[in-house]
Amino acid sequence: MLEVTCHPAVVRLARATPLILSLALSAAAVCQAQVCRLSVAGLNRARRVMGPVNAECPDPLHSAPFGNWGVTSNFGHKLDGRQFEGWCNSNQEIVDNNGVRRRACGSRWHEWNSCTDHALFRAPNCTLYNSTECTEQVSTTGVNVLGTQFVDVPVSCPADMDGDGQLDQGGCSAVRTYSHGANFMSIYELDPLTGDDLIQTLIYPPTVVELTCDFWGCLPTGSQWLPPVAYDSPQSPPKIFAEMAMAVNSGTFVDASGVCKAATALQTVSAASFQGPLIASGSIASAFGRALSPKTEAVTSLPLPQTLGGVRVAVTDQHQREYSARLLFVSPEQVNFIAPVALLPGPATVKVFGPNNELRASGLVQIEQVVPSLFAANFDGQGVAAAVAVRVKPDGSQQVEQVFTCESQGGRCSPLALDVGSESEQVILLLFGTGIRWRSSLESVRVTIGDGAAELLYAGRQLEYEGLDQVNVRLPRSVAGRGEVEVLLEVDGKQANSVTVRVR
Repeated sequence: MLEVTCHPAVVRLARATPLILSLALSAAAVCQAQVCRLSVAGLNRARRVMGPVNAECPDPLHSAPFGNWGVTSNFGHKLDGRQFEGWCNSNQEIVDNNGVRRRACGSRWHEWNSCTDHALFRAPNCTLYNSTECTEQVSTTGVNVLGTQFVDVPVSCPADMDGDGQLDQGGCSAVRTYSHGANFMSIYELDPLTGDDLIQTLIYPPTVVELTCDFWGCLPTGSQWLPPVAYDSPQSPPKIFAEMAMAVNSGTFVDASGVCKAATALQTVSAASFQGPLIASGSIASAFGRALSPKTEAVTSLPLPQTLGGVRVAVTDQHQREYSARLLFVSPEQVNFIAPVALLPGPATVKVFGPNNELRASGLVQIEQVVPSLFAANFDGQGVAAAVAVRVKPDGSQQVEQVFTCESQGGRCSPLALDVGSESEQVILLLFGTGIRWRSSLESVRVTIGDGAAELLYAGRQLEYEGLDQVNVRLPRSVAGRGEVEVLLEVDGKQANSVTVRVR
């Protein structure tokens, strides 16, 4: 694995409000060779525990039956990281086979019964088992991530071999498939004091992923789901079942030494979450590369131009229709633009052209109708939300309150505690993001604050700034006194990056 060094940089957009219109980058890889760098993840789903399991059963140090389970795999090491979520949650009340009631699952993790062969916790028991007539445990959650790794595949520089002015070989385009080899999952019941108990190891065949790559990168894709083909420690009987798959999250051409003379790689992400390569048509996007613009320039008036500082951006969709993007900001390493509304869903190519119409950088993106993303106050897609609160008083008057404060111009921002108010007051949280407006319906939008659903009032365009979207929710009184709580947005089944607010 090659070493990667990142150099953070923050770039602000002219006419930015104090809330959101500041866009940033914190990823500049410095490596040692020409490679196509793949982000590869192992996944599991359809988890089921059939038993018999006897791990940390009742003794002077342990209270049964539930415990945290972790996984070691060829994608990562065991930890209490929700890689093997169970079905019991913190509100679960169990009744053992002697009829004794107790609260179980004291942590926030979803947990498994670790004593399925113990007389007190043996099946059938409908508070201990949730499937197959109360004899098996089946996970009630979906796909879990075992771990993510970066894999460097050696490639050559992108090159124009036939002299027609167009690249025709090299870079990530040479990478057609990827296999991580044979796969395994070793499931443990975790305990930091007495040691981890191995439950069983599940063995899977190699998975091969077909890739869609151009010279500068690869689109996300994944393998088929596969069941285990063998078990070990013990080889029988099978105690656990889970399907496993592999996902390639992205591929990026890396030329750290700068020996390639062709246009450079371009990475395009949402300007709010800084996650890619999925972006929505009509959303605010940020493209990162090298030598994109000879100078730094931001828009100072409307309408937004298609050329800024001599730089233009063109996006070509899968039907080979090219559209010019309207620009917000250009600099040597970053260009902010509005993804053209006319782009059809599917793979697309983003190209940045210089003042002499020379191609400076190119890269793949995946266009979707909805890619929800929320702005954060620190311009990194994380932490305190770039939001405002509106307090509605009993007489109908409104008071705007800040959700965060910043040290100085360009300084770090920290949350301000919101008072949820009295029973007669309402506190409305205004969240700002992008990639939300083309939602299928208001009913397809869900917001969770803390552990509970928040009442949604609006989700759509923010009318003042092009590409900017807004979500209004009522702050639930149930979060009073909770401190910093997580805000989760889901649109048409797609999860946005999480942000936070502080309440008192």
